[in-house]
Amino acid sequence: MIEVSPLAEAFRPFWLGGLNDVSGHQRKELKGWINDENFQVYEAPTESSFILNVAEPLPVLQAYAAEISRISIASVESMASILATPPSKKSVAWLIIQTYYAAFFAAHTITRTLGTSCLPLEPIQLRSVTKISTLFGQRPTSPIGGGLYKVVFDPANGKVQCSQIKSMKAGPHEAFWKLFCERIDDVAAKLLELPALTAKTAQGASSKLSEISSNLRFNNSALASWLSSVRNRVNYDHIWATWYPYFQRQVYYDELVRHVDDWQLDPMEIDLVSHQGKDLRRFQATCNVIIALSQNFAEDMAKRCTVGKSFHEFGSLAFRRLLRQSI
Repeated sequence: MIEVSPLAEAFRPFWLGGLNDVSGHQRKELKGWINDENFQVYEAPTESSFILNVAEPLPVLQAYAAEISRISIASVESMASILATPPSKKSVAWLIIQTYYAAFFAAHTITRTLGTSCLPLEPIQLRSVTKISTLFGQRPTSPIGGGLYKVVFDPANGKVQCSQIKSMKAGPHEAFWKLFCERIDDVAAKLLELPALTAKTAQGASSKLSEISSNLRFNNSALASWLSSVRNRVNYDHIWATWYPYFQRQVYYDELVRHVDDWQLDPMEIDLVSHQGKDLRRFQATCNVIIALSQNFAEDMAKRCTVGKSFHEFGSLAFRRLLRQSI
């Protein structure tokens, strides 16, 4: 079990209320919860947004927990399957691609822990929303559109706010990274206003989040999707000499293999700024800090479950125990 980072501790006030007390192995995610139709609709849905009202927050919290568990396992398993000694010692393409997906999954768990899920809603869910809204005399003003949605849960008010992400035209990965970066920026600013944190802790955590945000926007990435652009160029364009025959390969690429396991470090200790001229190291470090923060969230929240065994114990923490047993 890792020691929880001060950065993860600083996030506690921003946790989705009540999520830390969800226990047991959760399997039903938000799509399944919507399909169950155990909600009310008091405002007519529009083509791109609707609000679902709930009297009992626990089933929604359990749905968030189920998504976090599934996605966090995918993140850790992606890192665990990276070949530290590839068949060709110069090959780093799959290291880059797998590290990207691990960070992408980890970032999804972070936003969900903070109360925001980003997921595609399909016709079956939209039919359920339309059905219940009509039963409550709130027929949609126009057919609800499908696609990628930002789903924000406010347990205190019993509201699940669903908003279609218009930037879907830029691609689901780009749309998500923009959402993630905006959330990181928001927390970075609010940390400085929290009376519960010492000035040193707040400033240190806020500064680290600003470094993450800066790297997400590196190289003038307007949508904060620099990580996605690197993945795309390695995966589809085969640049940076990461694939055979490795023409113009950089010497610093050898560092990438040595830093594969940095995601197990305290995220505050991962250097995000000293990578001038080493874009792939900047990429890797940024991914690793996001994964590390996600795992710190799991460790920290699991310790603070007051009712039974935390849902995190059935997610990435369970997979990490499995990894340790196999060593």
